[in-house]
Amino acid sequence: MEVVKNQIDDLNATLTVNVKNSDIDDNVEKTLRDYRRKAVVPGFRPGNVPMGLIKKMYGNAVIAEELNRTVSNAISDYLVNEKINILGDPLPNESQEQIEFGKQDSYDFSFDIGLIPEFEIKLSKRDKVNKYSIKVDDEMIEKYISGFQKQFGGFEEVEQSDEDSMLNAELIQTDKKGNVLEDGVKVEDAAISIKVVKDKKIQKSLIGISNDTVVDIDIKKAFPNDSEITSLLKINKEDVENLDPHFRVVVKSIKNYKDADINQEFFNKCFGENVVNSEEEFRNRVTEDIKASFTRETKYKLLLDIKDKITKKSDIHFPEEFLRRWLKATNKDITEEQLNDEFPRFIEDLKWTLIKSKIAKENEIKITEEELINAAKQQLIAQFSQYGMSYIPDEYLTKYANEILQKEGEANKLYEMEIEEKVVDFIADTIKTEDTEISIDEFQKLFE
Repeated sequence: MEVVKNQIDDLNATLTVNVKNSDIDDNVEKTLRDYRRKAVVPGFRPGNVPMGLIKKMYGNAVIAEELNRTVSNAISDYLVNEKINILGDPLPNESQEQIEFGKQDSYDFSFDIGLIPEFEIKLSKRDKVNKYSIKVDDEMIEKYISGFQKQFGGFEEVEQSDEDSMLNAELIQTDKKGNVLEDGVKVEDAAISIKVVKDKKIQKSLIGISNDTVVDIDIKKAFPNDSEITSLLKINKEDVENLDPHFRVVVKSIKNYKDADINQEFFNKCFGENVVNSEEEFRNRVTEDIKASFTRETKYKLLLDIKDKITKKSDIHFPEEFLRRWLKATNKDITEEQLNDEFPRFIEDLKWTLIKSKIAKENEIKITEEELINAAKQQLIAQFSQYGMSYIPDEYLTKYANEILQKEGEANKLYEMEIEEKVVDFIADTIKTEDTEISIDEFQKLFE
């Protein structure tokens, strides 16, 4: 068996694999013997089918399968041994002659390959990008502080209700005339938010009242949603349809939600015991937290700008005709129009992938197992925070992180993300980045 490389140009080559019958005879014969042992053919006992008949039935298919395996292994070994780096996968040459299995002494298979181009990356302080940070104004600070106050505020009793009040009341079912039903529904500690009452007339009747006030309402008008009634009256949902809607509301207490006061107790709740000890320190800490909250967005913008800068600067050419064929072969449903639309972006992404890999290799940028686990932990923390879970014990994070890394493709995905971040940091340190503070509105316009 022989593999011959024909260099067409710097980016394209063909590999021709010559396979003789002697290269595959032993394996073909072994496979056919296995077929004979297992074959069920009418008129013959198992294992006694004539080999000639087995070859006639299965010979060509077995030869084809063995040739495919042999050629695939030969190409793979050749590329590794000769240290040839290719793009995509080898493609059958379009002038490949038809193979007549079982009728030839040897077989020639030709494949086209696209070669990874040779290129240099020259980085210097003459290369410049903006490194954005978000300007924090008073409006943003006040909005952030207000959010903290609402988060750590609480309900306080008041003498008279308003539209934002929460009523703690007893609910008693009555008839149309207001007579209490002896076996009617009764709830002693119902919580009614006046704001969510849908009927405006009923809502108005609950505003401006005090403790011990009695108000008769139609509960289905007040709460048209069956689920709300189910929750409020603690009954089954299927019982709502035939429920007599007349209820008496006996107010026990009235509470309004009050934002937390800005004091030391508030500071401690926000940032921990005595971490912040004055309003000035508090505002400074809030400012830093706001800036930090935009770090992900500003780092992403830096990545885009560095990627754009370096890819445009790098003179890298590709075997585009080969890559178009490869994309069509690996994406059977892609149309010519889709290929034309997506190909320029594919080339830019491929260029960045090669640049990123080259920088990482030349500068020995690697990701340790510990860094990979920490990356998985950060991913988990972000996911948990979306569900309002701000603290997860490290032992659980480590357990879940290891489970993520066991999933197919997840470890490689995280590895590539971490490598990219390190490469971007390396480039940012090598070229010139100008710190540029802009407003959030100006920053958002950069993505338009």
